[in-house]
Amino acid sequence: MSEQTIQDGLYSIPVQLDKYVCRSLGATTIKDLVKNKEVTGLTIKECDKIKANRPDVLILNKDKQIVVFIEMKEPDKLKTERLRRLAKYQELGVARQVKAKIYMLSDGETFIWINPITGACIVDENDKPITRKINPKNLSPEQNKELAEFIDDVCYCINDSNNKLMPKEYIDPTPLAQKVARILQNMSLSSAKNSLYTFVEFFTFKFLSDISVLKGIYSFEGIYSIYTEQSAKDAFIQYLTTVRKKLLELFPYNPEDGTTIINGRIFHTETDDIGNPIIHESSADCFGKLLDCFKEYEDEHGKFLYINKDFKSKLFETFMKNSTDKDGMGQFFTPLKVVQEMVRMVDVKEGMSICDPACGVGKFLLEAASKISSPFYFENGKLKSKIELVGMEKKMEDNTYDLTTILAKSNMLIYYSDLFKNNCDSIEKIQELSEQMLNKVITSSHTTLGTLEKLCADKYDLILANPPYYQSAAISEASKAVKIYGTETKAYTSGGRGIEALFTEWIIKSIKRGGIANIILPDGIFTNIGNNKLKQLIIENCYIESIISLPVGTFFNTPKKTFILTIHKRTEEEMDKMQPYPIYAYLCSTIGETMDTYRFDISENDLRDSVDLYNLYRGNRENTIAISAVNDNPRAKLISIDKFGTENNWNIELFWSDEEKIELGIKKKDTIMSLDEFRGYISELIEDIKNYQEAIECLK
Repeated sequence: MSEQTIQDGLYSIPVQLDKYVCRSLGATTIKDLVKNKEVTGLTIKECDKIKANRPDVLILNKDKQIVVFIEMKEPDKLKTERLRRLAKYQELGVARQVKAKIYMLSDGETFIWINPITGACIVDENDKPITRKINPKNLSPEQNKELAEFIDDVCYCINDSNNKLMPKEYIDPTPLAQKVARILQNMSLSSAKNSLYTFVEFFTFKFLSDISVLKGIYSFEGIYSIYTEQSAKDAFIQYLTTVRKKLLELFPYNPEDGTTIINGRIFHTETDDIGNPIIHESSADCFGKLLDCFKEYEDEHGKFLYINKDFKSKLFETFMKNSTDKDGMGQFFTPLKVVQEMVRMVDVKEGMSICDPACGVGKFLLEAASKISSPFYFENGKLKSKIELVGMEKKMEDNTYDLTTILAKSNMLIYYSDLFKNNCDSIEKIQELSEQMLNKVITSSHTTLGTLEKLCADKYDLILANPPYYQSAAISEASKAVKIYGTETKAYTSGGRGIEALFTEWIIKSIKRGGIANIILPDGIFTNIGNNKLKQLIIENCYIESIISLPVGTFFNTPKKTFILTIHKRTEEEMDKMQPYPIYAYLCSTIGETMDTYRFDISENDLRDSVDLYNLYRGNRENTIAISAVNDNPRAKLISIDKFGTENNWNIELFWSDEEKIELGIKKKDTIMSLDEFRGYISELIEDIKNYQEAIECLK
């Protein structure tokens, strides 16, 4: 069978491989494809350098970039190791020139996967050569999707120093952060907050190196080699004078708020009169210790390819535990499990505008976006998006850099690392990703009011948030002068207690009619009579979909009782109508993780169960089976809207009796000792004390 016959049998016409396209070239040259803009990422000049030999098959991504270069051979050309080696080198140079991520040799049955950078065979986790077939014509859509994901994984893992498919181990570098925190503390460099700045920048530097955005002298490997071959001081100078400039080139500052993914002052280095860094020996020594620390972690756990999504929140908490200024560090970061369940409660669709007005490290937005396939993508060299994400945060009170904004942007970098890795050869595309994703999505306000300073009515389809809750006379007073953007109407008219009341009003007015808000609020919103006008605003403008009670201890550094409130903003047609269905209420005791400083995963998860039941109910509100499922669950109730007047206490726990709450473990049973029982208890205590005293005497 000839090479062309084999080729035609598999790829005679462009064949879709999920998000990829398999294209048989035939007599068409790559230069022709580039001229016709059917292939991007190459210039005509680069095509002129390619040998007369041309690839048989190309696999292109959505941006029309070459991902896989396939060279077809007759079966007898791949019979022996010697023949396979000869065949490999025939077109290996061309594969490199066209910037293919993967190079393949095939006779239609055998497929040899090769790293074009190194020329070595790509192997699996067990060091066995990958031989998976690329035959999209013969696969189901599900199989095509799985194969496309496998190609993604291979592209993600291989580089100029690795030919191996690494296991998808989602690393949690929190232990590394703890070690780094100790190093920085022992060096007496700065506060916990400034130490966190330093760790985030160093982590970002390492992560960008591991996903090949930073290469050569700009990479972690490049700096580490200077450290081992010369000195910590030389490595530190090289980092400050070259790497940081490269980072700022790739990730320019947001002109609106002056933030980027790095903070601009690792180790808070001084500069001389002409701007050169003044290097202190202690800082250089510390830099060397951090290099060693990160290298040791890599040797044990591998490169930072797949990072635990909750890492940034845990990271913040790691440093906050050692801080004497917990209030100054501020935010109560929402556990990822809570975020994910809240996102499951809403429908996320293409074309939506999604906002978090107090975004912290950005998890609500990022998890919502993950419900859309490829929410950000390149098309004809331009970055496109299927949804609009808007994350806002207030600058910290101490007038330093915007720490949470930096954390949010680097978190977004982790979530969309594939986009950065797949476009790492183009400075322009990395800059566009930075400007159109990181800078556009996450912004920081430098005003007293922060997000509250500007209110645009009826703007967002979906709002997900855990707004701050604390008292501030200055913010409350300043809010009185705010007007709804583009009007002379006062923004905040409901009064209320605490910043949370202002945010709740902002959210209600900012949702589009027909839109949804799913927000976490403290119990004061529901119970304090000072919030009655706010309750009235909710009732008049929204349907209350659900109220879910979260257990005390859900958040790391606050003992406040909190609830998830889901509201649907009335359409014009719904404004004069009574809410036609009852409110879904649920009492949670567990959230799938321990509610201590360690946050270990546990199997018990009332919150997950509550969301499963809510989703069943909201899609079938008139279905007797769905209603019965809610009524049969002791933690759930359907409560009439009549019970939620402006003068009523909205704490849903009041709708459960003490006996019911005791049965659920939410309330402890009152135990009263009789007088005889008390006397017996005291006698036993006295006896125990005597025994301890005797034991102590024996030890003397």
